[in-house]
Formats: sequence, structure tokens, C-alpha cells
Amino acid sequence: MSRRRVQLDRSGPWIAIVGLFMVLWCSVSTVLFAPWWGVVLALLLLVPQVWLVARWARSRPRLTIAVPAGGLLLWVGLAWIGATQWGWSP
Repeated sequence: MSRRRVQLDRSGPWIAIVGLFMVLWCSVSTVLFAPWWGVVLALLLLVPQVWLVARWARSRPRLTIAVPAGGLLLWVGLAWIGATQWGWSP
């Protein structure tokens, strides 16, 4: 029985795309507690992430999986700053 390993050179960009959809879901859910401009800001933070995954898909496919992880951290940081500094609340 042979063991199959994940080949990030082939599957990394696809994993990153799924991760970007998860970050998109988090950004859209910001509407539950943030004003309209906070939601727009959350969605604007997603734009460079999509661009970076598209750009790295062929040249650095293994690194693409780090982009949504960083995007999730950005979203958490935005939500935290919004809740503690800007008074966002549900």
C-alpha cells in the first residue's frame, strides 16, 4: 500500500482559493457588527489577497496557502480594532 502525500505544487493554489472563500465569508459576516464602511474595508482587504494568489499560482504555488491564513489574521485584527477602538458592536 502506497501513501500519497499532498503535492502543494499542484494543489496549493486550489487550497488557497478555498481559504479565500472562507475569508470572504468572514468579511461578509462583518455586516453583523460593523457599519457599512467597516464591511467595505474588510472586503477591500480581500482584494490584494486574491491578486497575490492569482500571481503566485504558477510561480510560487506552495506559498499561496499562506495568503488566506494571513488574510484571516488581518480580518481578526480588523474586527478586534473595530470592536475595541471604533465601538463596533452587534
